[in-house]
Amino acid sequence: MLENAFEYMQQRLNGFMPDTAVILGSGLGLLTAELENPIIIPYQDVPNFPQTTAIGHKGCFYAGKIGKHNVLFLQGRFHLYEGLAPNIIAEIVAMLKKLGVKQMLITNAAGSLRLDMPPGSLMLIEDHINFSGRNPLIGFTAVPSFVDMSAAYDIELRRKMQNIARRNNIKLFEGVYIMVLGPNYETPSEIKLFKNFGADAVGMSTVPEVLAAAQQGIKVLGISSISNYGTGLTDKPQNHEDVMITVAESIETLSFLIRRFLEEE
Repeated sequence: MLENAFEYMQQRLNGFMPDTAVILGSGLGLLTAELENPIIIPYQDVPNFPQTTAIGHKGCFYAGKIGKHNVLFLQGRFHLYEGLAPNIIAEIVAMLKKLGVKQMLITNAAGSLRLDMPPGSLMLIEDHINFSGRNPLIGFTAVPSFVDMSAAYDIELRRKMQNIARRNNIKLFEGVYIMVLGPNYETPSEIKLFKNFGADAVGMSTVPEVLAAAQQGIKVLGISSISNYGTGLTDKPQNHEDVMITVAESIETLSFLIRRFLEEE
């Protein structure tokens, strides 16, 4: 389906070969300001490419250099709650691989399941639980579907990011991310269940991209911007506008970490 999209992207990139893709979560689009003179490619211009509908996701590729890395930002990810077929995400990640991507940095907004990890925190994802009931590898047979997930979030990339955070006195939590389908927020009982599962943060994205990246042999680093406490952990009802405000408050720190990560070897 995305063969024409790949050819169009190659043409627009005009010899620029990205080695790193950065997928930006809700409210995190300002990270594209780290690029000087970027190549900007709206999703709507790319043949057969899906369009994002979620609030806070612009729907654009930004290509440029940070440090020694050729970076392709995806400002606007695709959520399964938008009605997208999961295997489209596998096709998108496969396209990124064909463009040259070897590592992927994935950001998201997530709800905390731990009272000691408050809104405004950043959490490095060490593992995930797929509670969505969906898998992008189903029906996508370009490469084998029996994919090892024992180290989906690359340990060396995580160590590198933690070292950067420590050197700059930035608190960076680590934990397990659980994906739900959404788009509704979770019930208090669901949050209790997820805590018993061993999850530390909950969100509605990221896992499909990670599954597809593991299939393609792309190394992954995932960071959650903690935007709220899970339902029932406080008396406050869930509100997407509050989520966006809290994410905006952590953008500067997350942007700094990603920039330093890309500037180092």
